[in-house]
Amino acid sequence: RASLPHLAARLFLTAAALFAVFSHAAPRVATSDWTITETLTAMGHPPVGVADRRVYDTWVNYPPLPASAKEAGLRFQPNLERLYQIKPDFFVQSSWYAAAKPQFEKIAPVHELDFGTPKGIEYAHTLDTTRKLGRLIGETPAAEKLIRDTENRFARARPVLAPYRNRPFAAVQFADGRHLRIYSKTSLFQVVFDKLGLKNAWTGKSNEWGFENITLVDLAKLPPDTVLIIVKPHPQNTRPVLEKSTLWKRLPFSRPENRRIFEPSWSYGALPSMQHFTLQLMRSMPSETASSFDWHLCAKFFHQFLGFMQNIAFSLFNQPLQCFSSRFRITDFDIHLSQIIFGFKRCSHAD
Repeated sequence: RASLPHLAARLFLTAAALFAVFSHAAPRVATSDWTITETLTAMGHPPVGVADRRVYDTWVNYPPLPASAKEAGLRFQPNLERLYQIKPDFFVQSSWYAAAKPQFEKIAPVHELDFGTPKGIEYAHTLDTTRKLGRLIGETPAAEKLIRDTENRFARARPVLAPYRNRPFAAVQFADGRHLRIYSKTSLFQVVFDKLGLKNAWTGKSNEWGFENITLVDLAKLPPDTVLIIVKPHPQNTRPVLEKSTLWKRLPFSRPENRRIFEPSWSYGALPSMQHFTLQLMRSMPSETASSFDWHLCAKFFHQFLGFMQNIAFSLFNQPLQCFSSRFRITDFDIHLSQIIFGFKRCSHAD
């Protein structure tokens, strides 16, 4: 039978152990920022309160939020009563929500972190901010694991996508059936393209959010062999409008082999969105090996061959090669050739 001193000692050790467990428990964090939300969730410590939680499920949703993450009002109109009920230990917000900081501070302390920069999304800055967030919640190992997982995904994706390094990609989001955003050199998608050795087809302007507003007409400026990546969400009437558009039907991207439709990847996000976009690239592109036929190279060679034949025709007969003069003029050859090549490719896949 244990003596009273022994019982007291056991109770003390038990209390000390419980104190150690709870003192190291992850803090209860609330945020209005979806980039912070996705990063915390990927670290295994989802926020207890998220602004516009239901809309997050539409625009981000990777990783998905658990039921424990509660709705906390709109991003620019927080529900203070709800936040009082949630009782976060502190908030982590980006500078976009600075105007609401005094309201948040009535509930709990506020820490500010920005994953974006005035120049857009930069990978080195994303890594640095991920580490800062890890230190803030006392989970540096979780932050480092997220970084390693992201680098490992890039490493696995590179050989899978290597056959497409000579084919340009363009990432877009439709505002409606005629207007869209196209993502350029300051975007999250550009970061992924760079990490995977892929080319961005759009070399035009780009704002700090990484995109330029364009119309369907502007898509005609892209190389005809571009893979158009349409990132959800988009308005429900987008597809019906495109199906009736004469311009869209004339673009190479109206054909399924020249476009892919991706589930949402948060275009202003961080490492989780980069992982998700990379994963969809790996899964959506047809499986090809280094020995598979290079259709892009075939098009280039065929173009050069026709030019050579035209020179011979001029030398021998002082006139152009008639069989190509009406349909396959060199001046507008690229668009017709792309149709021929992808027609052959489609037939070869069918076989």
